[in-house]
Amino acid sequence: MEPVSQPFIALGNICYHDFRGTIFQPEDKEPLSRDFPAPSKTLVLKNHGLLTGGKTIEEAFLIMYFLHQACQCYVDTGYLSSTVPPSRVISQEIIDKSLDGFEECRYETEDGVQEFEALARLLDYQGFETGYPHSPASRGLLEKNMK
Repeated sequence: MEPVSQPFIALGNICYHDFRGTIFQPEDKEPLSRDFPAPSKTLVLKNHGLLTGGKTIEEAFLIMYFLHQACQCYVDTGYLSSTVPPSRVISQEIIDKSLDGFEECRYETEDGVQEFEALARLLDYQGFETGYPHSPASRGLLEKNMK
């Protein structure tokens, strides 16, 4: 996949693995681990689905969100069935500049924590009891809005 939208920028190296059926035997795991080397956190299982990893569940969730958005862009633009015009590919210069900007905007939390907490809060507001251990700031918002 070519970088054609902002969600691609946050993904880093995207790895690919040819789907070979369900993995039952230990020796079947070797090709999968070879195709998903560290530090990559994004794997596209061809003809099967998407897989992400991270230091935390929150980070893996955020990466999956960006990967899903990137794939949706490919579907919406029709690039699955055609070649991406070079004029539509985001240049490496813009990618690097964007990544620098992302770093400047980082909060003092692990990647994905704020986004995951926000989604858990939405579920809590709707009456679902997620049991997610919200941060002190997030708990304050919950208490204020649940009255």
